[in-house]
Amino acid sequence: MVSQEQAQQYLTGQGIALPDFVLAALIDQANGIEECLALHYPASTALLIQLYLLALMGLGQGDKYLSSQTAPNGASRSFRYQSFSDRWKGALSLLRGLDKHGCATALIPPDPTAAPAFAGIWVGKGGCMCNGGR
Repeated sequence: MVSQEQAQQYLTGQGIALPDFVLAALIDQANGIEECLALHYPASTALLIQLYLLALMGLGQGDKYLSSQTAPNGASRSFRYQSFSDRWKGALSLLRGLDKHGCATALIPPDPTAAPAFAGIWVGKGGCMCNGGR
């Protein structure tokens, strides 16, 4: 079972910042696959699967991530913008590489980088294509 503190530390390390109430809801989802994970994996692998799943769900919040941070005296934070598609694919690859039994599959959000299922070409000379073009 992944804790709020573990999730917060991991996501912060990945440059993903979520409000506490959103993080709590995502953790609840990730902990919902605990039974399947316990059946197939050691505790350390199960924890990593849950953390990677949380990162995937958190990535949907944006493509900005923390690239550097300075502190106590001259606070400074730098952000970088990586291709969302690259970050998504990397996080998904980590998750699927570990979760060989598919415990997290039902919770993985749809791929926002995928092409639409229908990418047809609009053919016509204006007007409605309804009722045979009448």
